[in-house]
Amino acid sequence: MKLKPLTDPRPTRVIRLLLALIFAAYAASKGAEAAEKKPKARAARSAEADRLFASTEVPRIKIQIPEAELDKLRRQRPNFREQAERPVVKVTVTDGTTVYTNVSLQLKGAAGSFRPVDDNPAMTLNFDKFVPGQTFHGLDKLSLNNSVQDPTFLSEQFSREMFNKAGVPAPRATHVHVTLNGRDLGLYGLVEGWNKNFLARHFKNTKGNLYDGGFLKDITDELSVNSGDNPQDQSDRKALAAAAEESNPQVRAEKLDKVLDVERFISFIAMDILLWDWDGYALNRNNWRLFHDLDKGKMVFMPHGLDQMLWSPDGPALPRMKGLVARAVVGVPAFRTRYFERLRTLRSTVFQFEPMTHRVREIAAKIRPVIAEGGLDAAKQHDLRVEEFCRALARRCQSLDDQLARPIEPLKLDADGSAKLASWDSRKVFGKPVLDKVELDGTPTLRLGADGSSIGAWRTKVWLETGLYRFETRVRAKKIVADLGDSRSGTMISAEGSRQNEPITEASEWKSIQQEFNVPDVLSEIQISCEFRGMEGEAWYDLNAMKIRRIGDAKPEPRQQRRRRP
Repeated sequence: MKLKPLTDPRPTRVIRLLLALIFAAYAASKGAEAAEKKPKARAARSAEADRLFASTEVPRIKIQIPEAELDKLRRQRPNFREQAERPVVKVTVTDGTTVYTNVSLQLKGAAGSFRPVDDNPAMTLNFDKFVPGQTFHGLDKLSLNNSVQDPTFLSEQFSREMFNKAGVPAPRATHVHVTLNGRDLGLYGLVEGWNKNFLARHFKNTKGNLYDGGFLKDITDELSVNSGDNPQDQSDRKALAAAAEESNPQVRAEKLDKVLDVERFISFIAMDILLWDWDGYALNRNNWRLFHDLDKGKMVFMPHGLDQMLWSPDGPALPRMKGLVARAVVGVPAFRTRYFERLRTLRSTVFQFEPMTHRVREIAAKIRPVIAEGGLDAAKQHDLRVEEFCRALARRCQSLDDQLARPIEPLKLDADGSAKLASWDSRKVFGKPVLDKVELDGTPTLRLGADGSSIGAWRTKVWLETGLYRFETRVRAKKIVADLGDSRSGTMISAEGSRQNEPITEASEWKSIQQEFNVPDVLSEIQISCEFRGMEGEAWYDLNAMKIRRIGDAKPEPRQQRRRRP
C-alpha cells in the first residue's frame, strides 16, 4: 500500500481549524471575563469618586511641571473667541503618598478666570490621556478652578448641587489645596470633567455628541465636541437651531418638542434665573454644554462656570434672555406658563432659604481652615463674604415671592391699543419726599414734593408683550428748586429705563407729556415711574390720564458688548 506524502494539506487544515477554535474559545472567555470586570471596575471608580465629593476634608495635591513644559505654558496667550487647541504638557501629581505620572495638564479659563501659569492658573488635568486606566479618586479628568471671580470659594459647589437637585445634570464640585512646583496656590475648586464617565451617571447611552458652548456662542455657531462617536456630524445641533428659529410659536413648539428635552430645559433656565446666573446661557449665551441623548433623540442643556451667582438678587422672574433657545421657549405661551409653574415649584422644593444657607455654611466650615492658613484677616474676610452670599439668597427668595405673588400675564389693551394704569406705589429714595394721593381741582392725582433735599417716586409695574410703546400722562408743577450739583433736579417720567431728556422745573398748568420705550422680548415686566428730585416745589400727575399705548412693532436691539462686573 502506497502511503500518502506528508505534504498532503488536509491534516494541516484540520490542525489550523482546531487551533482557530481553541483561540476563539479562549478569546471569548477572556472577553467575557473582561466584560464582567468592566462594570465592576466602573462601579468601583464611581464609588471612589462619590467618597471624594462627599468628604468633609480638603485634600492636598502637589503638581510638578518640568521646566521645558513650563516654557510651553508660558508661551500660551488667551484666545477666547476661537476654540483653539491649548498646549498639553505632562506633569506629575502627588496626593499624599500616591504619585501619578504622565498626567496631562492644560491651562483653562476664559476672559475673567484665565491666569498665566506663573500666576494663579486654572487647570485641566487628564489622568488617563497618557496612562490608560489611571484615575484620581475615581476621576480620569478634572478641572482645578482658581475661583478668582468667586471670593466665597463655594458658589461652584453650591450651585452645581442646586442644578442636580432640580434634575439638570451638572458635574460635581469640591475643593482641594494646590501646590504648583513648590509654590502654594492655596484653595482651589475641583470639578469633575466633561466626558463619557460624567455622562454615564445621567444617561444610559453616552454615544451622542457633547457640545462645548465656547465663549459667547450659541447653537447657531459651529461648536467643539468634547465627546461623541460622530463628532463631525452636527446635524443634531443644526436641527435644534432650525426649530428655535421658527417664527410661528405653535409650529416652533412642535418642532422643539421633537429635538429638545423641553422639560429639562425649562428647569435649566429656571435655575439660571433663580440663582441669577448672569453669565449663563439664558442671560448671556455663555458657560453651557449641550448633549444629544440618543435614546430619547433629544438635546439636553447643562450649566458650566457657576462661580458668579446672585449678582442681582432682585432680578426679574422673566428677564431679557439672550440665548436663542431660551428666547424661543419662553416665546411659546404654553411653554412660558410651564416656566412660571416650574419657578414656583423649584422655589418651594429646591430653592428654600434655610436648607440653602445651611448647606452654604457647611461648605464654608469645610474650607475655612485652608483659608485661615492665609491669616486671621483672610478668614474674617471670608466669613463676611459667606454672610453676604446668604443675605443675597434671602433677598432673592423675597424678591421671587413678591414677583410670583402677582399675576404674570400681559396687560390687556383696549381696542385703541391703550390701557389705564391705576395701581401705583410710592417710594422714598432719599431725604423726606412728599408722596401722597390728593384731588386737585376735582382731578385725582399723584403728588410729589420735597421737604428739604429729597428724591422720591411713584412706580408701577406691568407685563407687556413685544412692541413699541408710549407712556402718556398729564402733569402740573410748582417751581422746583434744584439741589446744588444735581443736574437732574425736577420732575420727570420714565419707562423701562428711558427718561425724559429734560426734567420739568418751572411752574406750569396742566400739560400732556409722554415717553416712548421698546419691549424687544416676547414678554417683559416693565417699570413705569413718575419721579421728583429737588429741595422745594411740587408736581401733580393726573391719575385718569396715566396710560400705556402700543404704537408699533418692537425696534431691533443694538448689539451689546459683553457685560462685566463693575
